[in-house]
Amino acid sequence: MQFVKEYESLMVKPQVYRDRRCRWTTPYDSMANLIVEQQRKRHCSCCMGIWNTIKRYDEMPALPFDVFLTSPPENQVAYLRSIKEYYEKGLDVPTSWRDVWDSPVLVEHFLWDCAFMAAHTTVCELSQLDHDEFIFENGQGLLLCDTGEDIPDTTPSHTGARYALELLKDFPGVELTAHYVTRPYLTRHGDGMMEDESERRGVSSSIMEDRTNHYNEGQGEFRYGALDIESLRDRILDDAQGLRFELEVTHCDEMDRVSEFKKWFDIVNTYDSPLV
Repeated sequence: MQFVKEYESLMVKPQVYRDRRCRWTTPYDSMANLIVEQQRKRHCSCCMGIWNTIKRYDEMPALPFDVFLTSPPENQVAYLRSIKEYYEKGLDVPTSWRDVWDSPVLVEHFLWDCAFMAAHTTVCELSQLDHDEFIFENGQGLLLCDTGEDIPDTTPSHTGARYALELLKDFPGVELTAHYVTRPYLTRHGDGMMEDESERRGVSSSIMEDRTNHYNEGQGEFRYGALDIESLRDRILDDAQGLRFELEVTHCDEMDRVSEFKKWFDIVNTYDSPLV
């Protein structure tokens, strides 16, 4: 569903590839995620159903996306129903959610979304792509790296270079550079632990409101804190495991700590905000 939304918003349509090995999320994973977060009365999830999808793949047979696409319509509906029933075994779906949870229209729209994605992507493995350079973008902060537990402090992924390095095992001898991007202060969404949290103006009077990170029902408030640069270096060294890396520091016009970063890092590239 998110792919359709983002693809249709683009003025220039890119060539998009997909890997047959990817796990894929259904509306029931996303809704179960949001329902549980509401019942817990906490704000620590983007509510896209990622943790739920990972756990479901571990606990019930899962169809690869391309097998699902080529299945007869009645089998597609039956598979989605099995996911719905998987959640109903352990989830108390509130009355307020029942109309959308039980809606056949939801299933129809999702099947259309799946067909749209299939029509606008090409199945291809990385080793089949003929390019001189590959850029892997990862998200989140190193402090949020997966611990295997669904807790407010983590994300269900490895936030550093691990995934890219695994994908590049088929390309021995390539030159790799990791770019770690940070602001000169800490930020995070959610209710989890945060080092040296402070009001925005308490970190620096020059820090502007981040209009791209508003309060939202899933993640709550956007939070700020002081950044320990030595601790950041230790986390990066642990994640990089000897890989060549450069530090990219954004929002330097809001808080000038360039000399401090250069004390701890060999290569530091600095930018004003916003980063373009």
